[in-house]
Amino acid sequence: MTAYPNRRGEDADLPAGGGRTRTMAQKELITLTNDSALIRALQELSTEGVAVHVVSDMRTLSDELLQHAGAVAMIDASALDAPIEGAVDAITTQFPDLRLMIAGQSAEQTALARRIADQSVFRFVHKPASPQRLKLFLDAAARPTEARGRPPVDTTFGDSPSLARLDTAVRGRSPLTLALVGVVAIIAIAATAWIFWLRDSPSAPQAAAPQSAPANTAAAGSPEALALIRQADKAFADGRYVALDGTSAAESYREALKLEPANAAARSGFDRSIEYSIRRAEEALVAGRLNEAAMVSESLRPLAPNNSRLAFLNTQIEKEQTRQNADASQRAANEARQTQIRASLDQMNERLRRGALLDPAANSAVSHFRAAEQVGPGDPAVRAARESLLGALLTAADNELSAKRATASRRLVDAAATLNSSAPGLDVMRRRIDEFGEQQIAASAAASAAEVARAAEAQRAQETENRVSTPVVAAPVAATPAVVAANTLKLVRSSPTVYPQRALEDLVSGWVELEFTVGRDGAVKDITVVNAEPRRTFDNAALTALRRYRYQPVVRDGETVEQRARIRMRFAPVDGR
Repeated sequence: MTAYPNRRGEDADLPAGGGRTRTMAQKELITLTNDSALIRALQELSTEGVAVHVVSDMRTLSDELLQHAGAVAMIDASALDAPIEGAVDAITTQFPDLRLMIAGQSAEQTALARRIADQSVFRFVHKPASPQRLKLFLDAAARPTEARGRPPVDTTFGDSPSLARLDTAVRGRSPLTLALVGVVAIIAIAATAWIFWLRDSPSAPQAAAPQSAPANTAAAGSPEALALIRQADKAFADGRYVALDGTSAAESYREALKLEPANAAARSGFDRSIEYSIRRAEEALVAGRLNEAAMVSESLRPLAPNNSRLAFLNTQIEKEQTRQNADASQRAANEARQTQIRASLDQMNERLRRGALLDPAANSAVSHFRAAEQVGPGDPAVRAARESLLGALLTAADNELSAKRATASRRLVDAAATLNSSAPGLDVMRRRIDEFGEQQIAASAAASAAEVARAAEAQRAQETENRVSTPVVAAPVAATPAVVAANTLKLVRSSPTVYPQRALEDLVSGWVELEFTVGRDGAVKDITVVNAEPRRTFDNAALTALRRYRYQPVVRDGETVEQRARIRMRFAPVDGR
């Protein structure tokens, strides 16, 4: 247990006994917490004349409450391993009259709603709590005791040592002994009351003032001042302490003071009217009636402009108004955010129904989801929408792959990975797409090899035909044919074509017609694309393959010459499309 001294430097936690008398501070607060921020606030609170004790567990809290009768207790919900409701029930059962405050968050306040309503929990303190707010709550907790006229708790029991000894005697006694002691206590109390009655009887020099009015209307003064004081006393008794309509107690006392500045009754009445009004405003603030507290404060400003307690109260009211305004702004922002999220998700669902998962890019299911995610990334509705969209993307990818549209399938899988890179099913789809691509590449290579074989066979057939045909009469060099069919030339070396991946995945077929020159060394050069179907799909693949071809040099009239030729390369996937 940790104790913090009050501002007078007195020990707030001295052991009783040893012949030393210990009087408690006017207010004592025993707090169960391990929150460093809350402990710092309590340390500051101890400078305001409050005896603060910090404990670490429920057992120590109970022990301290037994030692410090009349103290206010506060339990920090975060310091408990068990639910706060059980702790509240246990401590209030042991101490039925305990003024108990709970510090915590909104979740704990909700859990304690019933106990707050039945006053088992006197006040709920939202963390983090400032020293000023803690003091307001503590003042409110201690005030009901003060209102019943109870003096500050004193372990010596004031002027009655016999009662102190009686208190010591009852500890650890049997029920019979306790009953006897109780009778003795009643007699002692009665005797003490008799003494006080004799002392305060009408024969005594000073009589007690009535509870209904703070001022002594019989005091000396002018008739005008006395009339104002009587008017003020009635307003005070009716609870109209402060107003700005000319009928309140404070206003009438003030008018009397204007007539007689030294009038003690008017001064006392005015001060008590201000004090009661400030107390009423503090209670309203602690209870959450901010408008009421602000109205009372506004009425007090012109009557007590230099009152330090009122200045502190106004500061707390302004802070609470700022907090409530901030809360209202936050709620408005949250509502606007929710509206925007719902609109984006509605559009996402509409695009899902139409099958527009990725296209068009600015009006797809994915684009509308991204808009919702940007506004509320952690929103439960956004998280649920992500799972829905992820499932739709993977289903569409499977359908595209089944239709042998591997490129479209891979695009859908990549989009799904941006939503959740570790989503179940992603690795399976990627593996299936890769296997499909490998199968298509192998089939393309086989088809290319077959095409080369067919071209070679056609060339051999042409050569045979040329040998049995009528010899061609040699023509002048100038009459050399410009372009011949490639299959009329002897192919020495060929190269397989590499099927373009995109075309292979989409099962696109076609051809490219090229014109080239066979050099004197048989190498292929000066290649041009004459025609293609589809255009630019297979051009690069055809050019790459033809550059590796080699022909037998062309000989005319005993000399090696260059020859222009034309070839058509065909591309077809394994299924023949």
